[in-house]
Amino acid sequence: MRTLSLALALALALPVAAQGADRKPPPAKGGRQKIDFAPSYYILDVPGKYTPAQKYGIIFMFHGSGGRPENYESNYAAAKNKGYILCLPASRDPQGYDDEDMKRIVEIAKEVLAAYSIDRDRVYVSGHSAGGFVTCHLCTDHPEIFTAGAPVSGCLVSDEMARKMLKTPFRVVSGGKDFNHAQSKKSVEDMKKAGMDVTFDEPPDWAHNPPAEAWKQQFEWMESLVPADCLGLLQGARALVEAKQYGKAGAALKKLAGAKSAYAKNRAELVAKAIDEAATKAIADAKAAGDAKKTVDLLTKAKSQFAGSEAETKVVEALDAAKVALPK
Repeated sequence: MRTLSLALALALALPVAAQGADRKPPPAKGGRQKIDFAPSYYILDVPGKYTPAQKYGIIFMFHGSGGRPENYESNYAAAKNKGYILCLPASRDPQGYDDEDMKRIVEIAKEVLAAYSIDRDRVYVSGHSAGGFVTCHLCTDHPEIFTAGAPVSGCLVSDEMARKMLKTPFRVVSGGKDFNHAQSKKSVEDMKKAGMDVTFDEPPDWAHNPPAEAWKQQFEWMESLVPADCLGLLQGARALVEAKQYGKAGAALKKLAGAKSAYAKNRAELVAKAIDEAATKAIADAKAAGDAKKTVDLLTKAKSQFAGSEAETKVVEALDAAKVALPK
């Protein structure tokens, strides 16, 4: 597939269609499953010793025109061996993706992320040829789902798309003998001009179907995005936010302040934003209590929750103002 089809370009501007309230999510268990998602399917390969107590990285892999998920299962064998979950959706027509496929892909991603214990800082998307084009558009339109993109032999990114992915790392592979090479190279140049974090690998002898080394290198790059020490801190901070222990989460984020990985810093910003939003909501709820004393009590509790986080000052200021409003 040399160019992005009009159907695919239009697809990503369309709303996601619902599969129906009666659809059951895949069973949260280990092993390889071929899951029906009418009118097509997806393959889900989960570590055999899967446990919801652990957070797992996941790679969504998209086949090229004329391919099927089964043809690409071995591409990220290294990721599978390191405990990643692999998800390979099939297009309805093996020759490519259309608007309905794009809607289904987003539904599949949401379904899998809801059913399994996924580390939301390691939701990677990759694809070959037409699957590479899908990768680019998913990262553009759904940064809330996909955290990094790794297309191979197929990359088409406009200036506008690039500006939407400034915090989404990309690694593009297109060999010198790949018929999509010029297009991929131009896209990478535009991505760099926009300020994206993008790496381009263009081995001169690689053609459209590159050797296994291409996929091995893509996974090694994914692994390098969040260093092990940063990954533990990020996962811990997110877990603490979920447990409403915002101060402890803030302490974890402060340890990440010196991280060399821009990606780790970007992901930490999202956790910090979640803490700030939680503080804003706590303040609003307290003010809506309808009683000055109750408002003070609620804000006093919130002060304890957010102590040590960047949102502490905001809560303290609201508490001080509420105390002034108490009847004499």
